[in-house]
Amino acid sequence: MGVICINYTNMSRLITLVFLFAINFSSAQNNFTGSKISVTDAKEILAHHNKVRKNVGAAALIWSSKLSAYAQSWANHLARSNNCEIKHRTECGEDGKNYGENIFWGSSSDYYKPIEASLSWYSEIKKYSYAKLNENNWDRAGHYTQMVWKDTKEVGVGVAICSNGGIIVVANYYPAGNVIGQYPY
Repeated sequence: MGVICINYTNMSRLITLVFLFAINFSSAQNNFTGSKISVTDAKEILAHHNKVRKNVGAAALIWSSKLSAYAQSWANHLARSNNCEIKHRTECGEDGKNYGENIFWGSSSDYYKPIEASLSWYSEIKKYSYAKLNENNWDRAGHYTQMVWKDTKEVGVGVAICSNGGIIVVANYYPAGNVIGQYPY
């Protein structure tokens, strides 16, 4: 009968590596979406955006995993470093000039799901009467007008859960909309 020798040092290393892989895998970004948003939630948000856009004659958006990764980065920042408070990126740098941005915060990730962000942005339609964007109407309906901006072609979304259980949803759009003096559609 043979003797089985177990090298506890190597076994311990293996267990540690498996554990670290599991942690990284569970918090990793989704390969399809480019962010932590699920495929199901991404499809639901994209479908809602495209339904809203169709209602005003704007072309359908396509999903961008690059924009989603960009949105995820900002959602993570807001959840960890900004006390889960909404704050838009500054308009400096290459991406700040090219990407539009909508942000949503919900007090409970158990209650608010990512689609709530899209529904909330759309609800601003009640505050918008078709007109060129200006300083008065942009502030009240800017999330909605970014959703339907005629020249926007791509969208990506990131989501983060805050330490207090809240949810942050960030959407980035390319090219950016909400150009003062222009019609959104």
